[in-house]
Amino acid sequence: MAKTIGAPRGTRDLLPEATPAWDRVEAVARDLSRRYAFDRIEIPLFERVELFARGLGESSDAVEKEMFRVGGARGSEEERAEWALRPEPTAGIVRAFIEHGMHVRPGPLRLTMIGPMFRYDRPQAGRYRQFTQWDVEVLGDAGPAVDAELIELAMRFYRDVGLSDAVARVNSIGDAACRPAYRQALVDYFTGHVERLTDDSRRRLEVNPLRVLDDKALPEDLADGAPRASDHLCADCRAHFRTVLDLLDGLGVRHVVDHRLVRGLDYYTRTAFEFVIAGREGQQQALGGGGRYDGLAELLGGRSTPGIGFGIGLDRTVLAMEEQGIALPPPPAVVAVVGTGDDHADRLRVAATLRDAGLAVRPDGTSRKLGKQLESAAKAGARWAAIIGEELAAGEVILRDLETGEQRPVAADQLVEAITGRSASVDDAMRSR
Repeated sequence: MAKTIGAPRGTRDLLPEATPAWDRVEAVARDLSRRYAFDRIEIPLFERVELFARGLGESSDAVEKEMFRVGGARGSEEERAEWALRPEPTAGIVRAFIEHGMHVRPGPLRLTMIGPMFRYDRPQAGRYRQFTQWDVEVLGDAGPAVDAELIELAMRFYRDVGLSDAVARVNSIGDAACRPAYRQALVDYFTGHVERLTDDSRRRLEVNPLRVLDDKALPEDLADGAPRASDHLCADCRAHFRTVLDLLDGLGVRHVVDHRLVRGLDYYTRTAFEFVIAGREGQQQALGGGGRYDGLAELLGGRSTPGIGFGIGLDRTVLAMEEQGIALPPPPAVVAVVGTGDDHADRLRVAATLRDAGLAVRPDGTSRKLGKQLESAAKAGARWAAIIGEELAAGEVILRDLETGEQRPVAADQLVEAITGRSASVDDAMRSR
């Protein structure tokens, strides 16, 4: 017997019993995207490595250690270029914004997508090499109000999926005007403690000292004593951040200022934020996060365009829901259509009528004995069984309640009403709206 092949390490199969929670979080994300007037965008699963290196930063973990790189061995120069599966969507969305001249559209642009991302990271609970994000981006708005709006949107998402105790951690890391002084303050501070830094942090100290604060192995006392970005903000950045905090207070959004928060990607400016469950603030427990990236479009070759966005990990959201024991809405009742003979055309016609009314239907396409068909339908979770037999010639079917075992003849044209309590004419009117 040939050896079986398993899923790649760091990935998993999403089996049917796990999908209700995913259906729930995706439905909430799509509904909120609609209510907050975001337009859907889709970008390729892979892009040039150069895009991520320029956008995310050569020193970021996503570029240094975690990218799934794929290279073309033949073809044109472009096809032989070095490619990578997307570790995050923002750089690709901004690339599309530039490539398609979207700056001429009425703005600010509000864009959203849900899809898989890829990072070659060490697998652990809630951290997969293929994971799914809900992403929102706003391009063309430099004001603090949109910062607060997006943080409120993310917190509303956690509330609507049922999570309790979500909190937003926020910080400002300044901009091109004031960050150089902060960078130098970090260099001066950590240089005096270089013997306590990891090899990664020593390298980051040369390339991007803010990333030292992102090192999971940084001693707590060293992190607590590090210079704070808030002490080095210019007047504009300070006023921007103060307004964001005031707006969050006005909206009643639960938040705390975290002076250590810098996020892991080089493109962030000014406002940065993460979402955690209170009491579980470890770096592996972040449910999502984002921030402002006012210089990214220009860095990628476009015109200067302010931007802000966030990504919410749906894998970690579902895991948090499971940990909190959140009850999910019951699935829609399934109707099985079974028969007493080789009447498959009749079964399919009845199934089609029930589906026209919006019901979930699974017809049995076998010629097994009726008892076996009913047993199989019950095991599959069907609530009702429409039994097609000789009665159909008189315009009737037998409707069986698979929970109680009770059954009765029902006129075929009243089957929907018997199952749902709604008439077919009402269903038709609802669908026509």
